[in-house]
Amino acid sequence: MALEVAFLAPSVGVTARAPQVHTSAGPKSRTGFGVKMAAGACSVIAAAGLASSRKRSKTAARYTTQTILPSLAWIKSGVKASELQPTELRALTLAGNDVLIGKTEAGALFCVGNLCPHIGTPMSEGADVIGDVIVCPLHGSSFKVTNGELIDWCVSPPVIGPLTGLIVEKKNLLVFECRQGGFLGSGEVEVLVDTNAKKAYEANYWKGLLDAQGKDDGTYY
Repeated sequence: MALEVAFLAPSVGVTARAPQVHTSAGPKSRTGFGVKMAAGACSVIAAAGLASSRKRSKTAARYTTQTILPSLAWIKSGVKASELQPTELRALTLAGNDVLIGKTEAGALFCVGNLCPHIGTPMSEGADVIGDVIVCPLHGSSFKVTNGELIDWCVSPPVIGPLTGLIVEKKNLLVFECRQGGFLGSGEVEVLVDTNAKKAYEANYWKGLLDAQGKDDGTYY
């Protein structure tokens, strides 16, 4: 009895011919054997291709702890002042800054930071505008929308609100300068923001993280 094995593996694909066993009764196919060899070769090639793909797609992460200076620019909000009703609020993210555009009860346009300086509650989630004052929906802190001046700090709910206010230093609300663009102020509302704010935040984050272990320049205290 003679055993003949034929196995072809060209560079583009894999082709396998089932080996045959010659007996007195004629050739008998050994299909299972051929399929196993072909499957094994395919697995090797697929693994090599996957490893090569992973190697090509790997990207080095880069971080910085350097001081990032502000870069102010007027950014269009996509909102027209004529679209806003008195006391209405619109939350936006402009160049990494979370802002809140709105109108006072008298219809004056304003733009403030959307996050309450207490614990970062979004003002857009139910804040009230009373006159020219905005009230945080969570603990009732209130601020002047014209200059961000703090009026009341964590006044609600009773007992719980004031207790939560004790753990955070009192702060004013961030205010952004805004204007109406276009001819005679008929265009979009434009907001003056720091386009480097996100980079500065990330740099301070990594600097603080490194300072927890040693100095951010690689030395130790």
